[in-house]
Amino acid sequence: MKNLIYILILLLMSCKDNIRKQKTKNKNMDDIEYYLVHQYSFPFEIKLNGVVIENEYENGMNGAVNMNYYILNYGKQRIEVKLIHPFIVENGLIKPIEIAKIKSTLLISKKDTILSKKELHLPKITQPVPYIEYEWEFEADLPFELEGWKNSEDLSKWDKNELEKQVLAKFTQLRSLLQTGDGAGFVKELAFANKEYFTANYFSEAQQQEYTANLIQTYSDHKGIMPLIENYRVRIMGDGKVVTLENLGKHRGQGVLTAEFLEEETLFQNYVMLHKPTNSDHFEIVRVNSQMTSIDE
Repeated sequence: MKNLIYILILLLMSCKDNIRKQKTKNKNMDDIEYYLVHQYSFPFEIKLNGVVIENEYENGMNGAVNMNYYILNYGKQRIEVKLIHPFIVENGLIKPIEIAKIKSTLLISKKDTILSKKELHLPKITQPVPYIEYEWEFEADLPFELEGWKNSEDLSKWDKNELEKQVLAKFTQLRSLLQTGDGAGFVKELAFANKEYFTANYFSEAQQQEYTANLIQTYSDHKGIMPLIENYRVRIMGDGKVVTLENLGKHRGQGVLTAEFLEEETLFQNYVMLHKPTNSDHFEIVRVNSQMTSIDE
């Protein structure tokens, strides 16, 4: 059984009106961070505004997800959580008393100081269920706006076969960079995603350089261990503007660029999301959730 020990690899602007412009210049808003703190005893998926920000389909897990990276506009945000019984295929059911113990907390902080905390409760159930999903809304205000997938093509309108062909081609290119140990080349593919990550996390120039150097080394360590992209599904999210390929077999639900480094008993989880900017002729990485876990065989 896998004993997951999570180590973060990813370290924790145009304005719409005059009022927003004034808020953006307000230095008191610097370093504001929105977190979803969770204690989940079941496999789960967390989405923010329709995009996956964290998932774990084999075990439950406690954690804290920084949501700044996925907040594109100030105002209303939508959190969606789905909890799944680990033996759902064998008709496993989650009991009402177990749902009552599940904890999610919306936490707002500034420079390691908690500004506010709100418990997010799942609805009460009277009968056991194979899974449960629920959503909450909250208002967010940050001193920046991210571009993300706001001006990207609506991929839900594409021919499915053509979409799969182009997305698979992009993931095949990315896999090749990792398989050959070209960490620097892979990080170049992250240019847009990283730029927004730095903004969302208030990184200084020095922090950006250190972070980038660590990423290059980490992705270089993928050399020779990348599995073939074979058993997968195309998943569209983010109101049709974001797409990824998810594993259907081993490491189900994780990105197809997930890889095992058995010599070090390490699992590199790389959940890469693409978009196609309007008027662009190619797909690019818009967001990536990468983390390294230790595995016990």
